[in-house]
Amino acid sequence: MRRLATLAAILAVLSCKRGGDEAARARIFSPEQPVGVLAEAKEPLDARRLEDDPKLAQRVLQMPRSEIEARLGPHKAQQSLKFAWFRGPGLPDGGSEVSLAEETTLVQAPAGDFSVKLTNDHNQGLELVWARGEAFVRSLYGPFHKRRTDRTDPQRIREQALSGLPTFDRLSRGLKLKYSGETVSEGRRAVRYLVDGFGARSAQKEASDLPPVQYPGGGAPDPDTARRLELWEKEEPTEVSGSLLVDAQTAAPLACDLDGRFTVAATGKAPAAELKLSTELTTTAVGSELTIKTPRAEPEPSAPHAVKDPLRFLGKEPGAEPGEGSTEEPEETESADEEDAPAPAAAKPATPAKPAPPAAPQKK
Repeated sequence: MRRLATLAAILAVLSCKRGGDEAARARIFSPEQPVGVLAEAKEPLDARRLEDDPKLAQRVLQMPRSEIEARLGPHKAQQSLKFAWFRGPGLPDGGSEVSLAEETTLVQAPAGDFSVKLTNDHNQGLELVWARGEAFVRSLYGPFHKRRTDRTDPQRIREQALSGLPTFDRLSRGLKLKYSGETVSEGRRAVRYLVDGFGARSAQKEASDLPPVQYPGGGAPDPDTARRLELWEKEEPTEVSGSLLVDAQTAAPLACDLDGRFTVAATGKAPAAELKLSTELTTTAVGSELTIKTPRAEPEPSAPHAVKDPLRFLGKEPGAEPGEGSTEEPEETESADEEDAPAPAAAKPATPAKPAPPAAPQKK
């Protein structure tokens, strides 16, 4: 009886362990959740209450592209953004101006595939294609190259390339919206709002789990970094205007046309810096059959590891083996770099000559 009881207990333990292992195995080998399927995208939002609910307006104005993808499905978005910085027109040097104009086109296909193309008026730009779990990137005039997925973040590039509307809302400390009725855009019902001011909420702080940044040299940032941080810490909106179009069914932003002026006060008697910003957004082809083709990419140039093979890493052929050197005399170059030159091959030690036998004694 004791043996039967012990055997039953062992079988019970094994069955429990086997069930737990199978459940864990099912979780590990289950198919991955498609890109863009977010819990936030299933939350119903009332697109007609943005005027009365600042938190809801912030939720819509700063909606990430991943959630917009889940709400709208396949679509095409185009954004234009222009900004100009003016610094101190009364300064002795006459002040300075920095301006830039960008154009971004996003083609969002089903299953999370998309392509982003960004160009600016400085004759620069990039293009990224995310297709079937592979990333391809090229400069404005260069060929495509396949990028390793553990060294690039296509979704983050998509967010940054089309961040005109959320950035404008943040700089404005929350846009005040005024309901302007309903309309139709690309065959879809939409709600139209006019921008009625700024300062709908207090200054927004970045939510991060990271510890505070530790700056060297006494705990303060360098002057250049400090000027860049002043944009978010000291900027004040002075004038904003424009309009916004929100999808009536999903509350996803479809279009905007915004203009604004912002100032950053300087310390002491220095004049304040002024920022002029304008952005436009249009969304078309919602629900269309858009496809992203895998581009033809050039292979990445292979380079051996510098420590494993430093000569080949520097583009030089490895040195000849001892005893196999060429009989030709090497050409002398005046611009040879001692550090880049290959180390001379170690010569084999010379074999010592055998001592000559002693001479025979001569007969007298």
